[in-house]
Amino acid sequence: MKNGLILYVVGSAPLPEELNLTETGAALGCPADRVELVSRDVGFFSVEDAWHFLATRGGCGRIRLVVAEVQQDGRLRPLSPEVRLSG
Repeated sequence: MKNGLILYVVGSAPLPEELNLTETGAALGCPADRVELVSRDVGFFSVEDAWHFLATRGGCGRIRLVVAEVQQDGRLRPLSPEVRLSG
């Protein structure tokens, strides 16, 4: 089974236009086969929707969650350790 990661972005700072989710997940110390984004402007609007997508359409058996914020330089900074949602 594949590993999935949900990046839950908080705060009001805009996301970088050229955000590569797979590379961003690896840079945060959470490499994954599939990465989905939950934010107020882009991606899914709830963790539940992103989890359901990864589990049913993404083929992911292990799904983790990282809560992060956008820094001034455009990189994401994790606010807490990753949480295993399933698998």
